[in-house]
Amino acid sequence: MSTGLIIAIVVVVLILLVLAAIAARKAKARREVERQRLGEQAGGHRQEADLHASKAQEHEETAREAAERAERERQLADRHGSKADDLEQKL
Repeated sequence: MSTGLIIAIVVVVLILLVLAAIAARKAKARREVERQRLGEQAGGHRQEADLHASKAQEHEETAREAAERAERERQLADRHGSKADDLEQKL
């Protein structure tokens, strides 16, 4: 092989190595941008999940209070029913 051909091959190989390094660097930068975007998106989802959990807890508390109130009213209705039965028997 001639010296010129060897030099040309070496230059082409070096250019290909440089291009591969540049492509790898760009791919790494794209992955980093994507990682940051996904991180921000996950943070938003986390906040939304926390908000939903908080609302669910509030609704659970409201439902528990309503159930307790309903039980008290049922007991009161039972007492009134018993009193009505007692009064009816006395008549």
